[in-house]
Amino acid sequence: MKFLQISKLGESNADSCIIPLWQKKGGAFEPPAWAKEISKGEFGGASAQMALLRNVKIGNKNFEKALMLGMGEMQMAQAGAIVANIASAFCALKQKFASKIAIELGEVSDVQKILPAIASQIKMADYSFEKYIVKDEKDKQPKAQVQEVQFICAPSCAAQIKRGEIIGNAANYARSLQNEPSNIATPSYLASRAKKMAGASALSCKVLGKKELSKLGMNAMLAVASGSAQEPALAILEYRGNPSKKGWDCAFVGKGVTFDSGGISIKPSRAMDEMKFDKSGACAVMGAMSACKSLDIKKNIVGICAFVENMPSGTAYKPGDIVRACNGKTIEVLNTDAEGRVVLADALAYAQKTYSPQILIDIATLTGACVVALGDLAAGIMCDDEKLCEKLIVSSNESGERLWPLPTWAEYDEKVKSEIATVKNIGESGIAGPIAGYSFLKPFAGGGKWAHIDIAGVNRLLKPKWGLSFGGTGFGVRLALVFFSKL
Repeated sequence: MKFLQISKLGESNADSCIIPLWQKKGGAFEPPAWAKEISKGEFGGASAQMALLRNVKIGNKNFEKALMLGMGEMQMAQAGAIVANIASAFCALKQKFASKIAIELGEVSDVQKILPAIASQIKMADYSFEKYIVKDEKDKQPKAQVQEVQFICAPSCAAQIKRGEIIGNAANYARSLQNEPSNIATPSYLASRAKKMAGASALSCKVLGKKELSKLGMNAMLAVASGSAQEPALAILEYRGNPSKKGWDCAFVGKGVTFDSGGISIKPSRAMDEMKFDKSGACAVMGAMSACKSLDIKKNIVGICAFVENMPSGTAYKPGDIVRACNGKTIEVLNTDAEGRVVLADALAYAQKTYSPQILIDIATLTGACVVALGDLAAGIMCDDEKLCEKLIVSSNESGERLWPLPTWAEYDEKVKSEIATVKNIGESGIAGPIAGYSFLKPFAGGGKWAHIDIAGVNRLLKPKWGLSFGGTGFGVRLALVFFSKL
């Protein structure tokens, strides 16, 4: 699917178009002259409302299909809603077998700023994971496929469209990794994918296996992997956008639990299949790192992906065990289903010890409690550094991947203090779960500029939404790439 910038709707050769239409203050709406046959009762311009017209002339241009897209009141519109609405409209026209779609953006305020998010969301809306679907010849139907999307905006917007296309491709790469089942996407498989991606993306990559992890004293990560027949792997992706600089501007660390059974503290069987998505943080890291060169990020970034499988067996780690991370801090394991933070303990400590980054960010499907707190609309961010937190939230708003800050008061740290180790891996039952995860990770993050992002509620969709299909969302890729560009 090609993306093009076109200055005027009349210059388009598209067969179909999307026309965003805004309400006036108070919700008043007047249909445009070319749509007079639409009554106010049928279409009132409310946000996400759509009406499809056929064989319509707009100005001097005839369109086979014209989709009127309600945007609500302009002064009330949020960037995220604008992006989601346009992507949903794209999907609606795609389902009607539109071949070339023009999108009129003339009345979208701050269009240059929002264009990368619009373009990336459309790229993501065109994605579906059908790798394992097998159909008989008699069941095959013509597949709807859009060949071209034309963005009607000023020539100066072309670079932003291209940027959005790159970011959307990176997010789709992460989604494909997320959607792979755990019998395919083992730690070794994902590590091999990291190597392959690095070769195509101007990155260097090294993979640490079980022996190397043992030599480094990464016993926390090894403990989580001890119940599985699949050996763990730590994939390290290095990008030097500023080769003249010796140090590292940012380390981006992702939790990559390829399947989470809960271990000895086994999960209920209901929805356990969704635990293949527990690798989403590491997939987001891989997606973001894959696009750094294409976006010409001028900073030195290292991506660290900690891949393990958490299974119950005679060799699995157990409640009551104490394990020592690679920085010497100890962990009292009270629940083997709180494994993500145990894995991240080693990964964060390794990042600090090896790279001493100016900024450390981790991203993980860490707590079900974050889903309870924020649902599927935002990820939780916990960060003691106000400036770093603000930069990440600004980046989240620009990317369309929303963050919401949760408190990080020192009093919460008491909830994960252990009587017999540095920390225990769960806090008080049902109380401040996401923050307990943050407090647990503090001793391993090194005390510098660090942000923890909990994506448990936003890493996947159980049904299509915002123009995106069922499955992985790639959450974190777009956010990270916008943030990297602002460093």
